[in-house]
Amino acid sequence: MPSVGRLSADYRLNRIKRSMKKLLIVILSILPLALVAQEENSGEKVTVVGALQHNGLFALEDEEIGASKPEYPYLSNSYLDLGIRSKYVSAGLRGELMLAPMPGYETNFKGGGLSNIWVKGEWKWGNITIGDVYGQFGSGFILRLYEERSLGVDNALRGGKLELTPYKGIRFQALGGKQRRYWEMYNDKAWGFNYKQDAVVGANLELQIDEWIPKMQETGANLMIGGSWVSKYQDMDTVLASSYVEGGYLYNQMYNLPKWVGAWDARANFQMNGWNALVEYAYKANDPCMQNHYNYDHGEAVMASLSYSRSGMSVIVQAKRSQNMAFRSDRQEIGIAGNINHLPAFANQHTYALAALYPYATQMETGEWAIQGEIRYTWKRKTKMGGKYGTTLKLNASHVRGIGETWFSSSKEAYYTDVNLELNKKLTKQWTLNAMLMYQTYNKQVVEGHGDLIRSGIAVADVKWAINSNVQMRAELQYLFTKQDEGQWLHALYELSLFKQLMLSFSDTYNIGGTEASKNLNYYQVNATYQKGAHRLMLGFGRTRAGYNCSGGVCRYVPAQKGVSLTYNFTW
Repeated sequence: MPSVGRLSADYRLNRIKRSMKKLLIVILSILPLALVAQEENSGEKVTVVGALQHNGLFALEDEEIGASKPEYPYLSNSYLDLGIRSKYVSAGLRGELMLAPMPGYETNFKGGGLSNIWVKGEWKWGNITIGDVYGQFGSGFILRLYEERSLGVDNALRGGKLELTPYKGIRFQALGGKQRRYWEMYNDKAWGFNYKQDAVVGANLELQIDEWIPKMQETGANLMIGGSWVSKYQDMDTVLASSYVEGGYLYNQMYNLPKWVGAWDARANFQMNGWNALVEYAYKANDPCMQNHYNYDHGEAVMASLSYSRSGMSVIVQAKRSQNMAFRSDRQEIGIAGNINHLPAFANQHTYALAALYPYATQMETGEWAIQGEIRYTWKRKTKMGGKYGTTLKLNASHVRGIGETWFSSSKEAYYTDVNLELNKKLTKQWTLNAMLMYQTYNKQVVEGHGDLIRSGIAVADVKWAINSNVQMRAELQYLFTKQDEGQWLHALYELSLFKQLMLSFSDTYNIGGTEASKNLNYYQVNATYQKGAHRLMLGFGRTRAGYNCSGGVCRYVPAQKGVSLTYNFTW
């Protein structure tokens, strides 16, 4: 007699198969109509576009690096996007299949079905979208709806969005709907994401003042003033939650909760003669939730940015203060899904492996003071510093601390520091050098919830050799020095590009002096990528170190893994 667990697994699999069958019927129904329309219009007015993406991993157990044996031998995420575009009407849909999601994706993403569908109508002074909508108000302090597959983020609203430009210099947006979160696998009527019975609504107005003042247009000055409002509704009056008091005693407490929580944002942006100044302030009403430990204080964020650029030079200085700005459609959610807003991290987004070993994530609930500055200068060709081909030097620095007891004060505890100097120099027609020196402090206790303050120094050398238009080689050598955490690391990479279609690469990250658990560990990767027209296929084998994958201050933990990876992309 089969076990209950087996029956449950079979039920889920059959449920997914039925969902994908429905999705296939929809796709096959739409495609012929689109192709006929395209043929009738000779391909000039109606076009069909699409994209297929598949990421997979044949996972293997590796006790040395902590890669556990997976429940399923093959893990994968698959996405299929289809769209029809014309002058006045566009439509699209997306199907997703994650029977066994890739490592690091939350288990609630397991499932498959039609995750996104929309129809958009456009006219001279506006457009309206019905279905799944994305959008951002200002810098995203109170609303940012977007998709980032590498992080597992897809927080669209299923509802509608209206955009109007009724008069020159006026841009208005309004949107609303239910926010997407995870898959619903146990409801026979559902064959897509689980849409909570909650609502998010908002409006945004931007006024381009310079379009009304001829004198500003003559001087090239631009001034934009904007304001936004967002409110969420959740049908929840009370919640019984656990709380800690001094001494670590745990007890249960009943919290009275507001059903409606509102937020607003105001900003101004001025540009003239290479200068760009931005000021933005956001306020969120009291919103007790699990992420902020049911804190009844209001939330706020303020940012100021000043930059200047001209040919060969740019300078930017930014400062941001935020406190208690966690804003979710479901107050009991703490995972990736359900975020309404986004606060960008004031930290350089590094692409080099060791420079990105300790990435910073924005502290939404506790708050932070953050500053960042960057100077970039390019010496022209045939000058003393520029040499024959020119030289670019960039200095970037960022520092983040906790907030203090008063509004303008900061705490003594530093969260993150990054100071890096980067040099880009073309040595000859064939050789290019990119080098970087970096100093970093990373408060692992604050960012990850465990560990100590890590101080590290990083050096990077990146050399590219373009033998001819068909053959290119690139090599990296990186070194990270620290006395904390896992100690020192070396990273080497070699890439060979052939005929603009085939790329072979080998990399190895090797620990040369850490703890007993990490000492002499090496994380090797071998990859081959082939691209032909709209097709791109990548095969790889190797190990991946456990750590955080971050983008814009949002991070996803990725466990250690080993195996054969497969990635396929096709667009049309």
